[in-house]
Amino acid sequence: MRLIASLIILWVGLVGPALAQDAASQAVIDRMKAGKLMAIGDVAALMMGSERWCYRLQEGNCAWSDIYLEVTETGATYEISNPWSEEVDISFVDRGVFRQDRYICETGNDWVPTVRGYERADGTAIEGRALAALKEEIEGIVTVGDDDDCFDYLYQHQDKAAETVTLLQRHYIDGETDPADDALVTIYFNAEAAGDLGWYW
Repeated sequence: MRLIASLIILWVGLVGPALAQDAASQAVIDRMKAGKLMAIGDVAALMMGSERWCYRLQEGNCAWSDIYLEVTETGATYEISNPWSEEVDISFVDRGVFRQDRYICETGNDWVPTVRGYERADGTAIEGRALAALKEEIEGIVTVGDDDDCFDYLYQHQDKAAETVTLLQRHYIDGETDPADDALVTIYFNAEAAGDLGWYW
């Protein structure tokens, strides 16, 4: 029920006036404290209110990033972007499911057919045979069917001037988490700032 309520608040916020943080996101932020474990319904509000989630931000670049495309009561669809090599960045669409009002978990979805590639040097799109070869390379290295890891989030802080919120993402494999796998997530609400982000190798 908490997730349903959060999504209703999210809808109300989206039809209201445009703000740095939409009403649903700001309502979540206002009741959070540093280090507090977030309910997945609250995380869902930030997913849909944001422009991009940047992981392990360094000097305007991300280790990887997410753009949330759709959020329902049961899960989220998102575009992930990250470097594939020193020369190539990739983007693809994946889906996660919500569990226990706490986690978003991978589903083993075959995302390789959705892969798009870009030359890092100038952003040129990789197409045709080169794209087919890139997908074949990815299929030879990544076993997507085994992806069933889960993630939860601890609230950190808001930077109103930068229009960002920071969370700590914790990564669970078979129910176990290792602090070495934690990742700070900088959530961007400003479209222009989000569009200026890149990725580092």
